[in-house]
Amino acid sequence: MKTHPVFLRQGLEVAEISDHEWRVSDARVAEVGAPPVVGFVLQLDGMFEVTQIGRPGRRTYFRSFDAALGELRS
Repeated sequence: MKTHPVFLRQGLEVAEISDHEWRVSDARVAEVGAPPVVGFVLQLDGMFEVTQIGRPGRRTYFRSFDAALGELRS
């Protein structure tokens, strides 16, 4: 089983799912156990698509990975 990198950025825990997909959790509100998942980031042709948990069907696009994470921080 391949393990994927996990890193912290902007108070978020970012877990690589594949070479172009990431699961994002809010490390700031983690209690006991794993922090809650707040969304996913998918890299598409130089853009980053953000899917937020709790907002089904809504997709937003950003030119940088950090900007995409900023959307999930709010």
